[in-house]
Amino acid sequence: MPCIRPAEPEGVEGLKEESFIRKGKGKVKVVVESEGERMETTINGSLKSVDEMAEMLGVEPGDGRIDAVVDGVRVKAEGGKLEMEFENGDRLRIEKA
Repeated sequence: MPCIRPAEPEGVEGLKEESFIRKGKGKVKVVVESEGERMETTINGSLKSVDEMAEMLGVEPGDGRIDAVVDGVRVKAEGGKLEMEFENGDRLRIEKA
């Protein structure tokens, strides 16, 4: 019996997937810091604009920046850079590579 099974379409029907990263040209560096460990990778794509991210999060950007707490997650964003800090102390950074 496999530990990982493919997604069942009826189980995810109606869910809307959104990402801070859009497909396309360019590369972004993704850094995850958790419990003193750090994982870093580079992927193809580009970071969405601050306005697009603000709309996804339901906040108002100020001076081309986001500095807000959304559902207990501290979010900071400005052109080409996004930082998220979770309640448990884990951090996620996405920036142009």
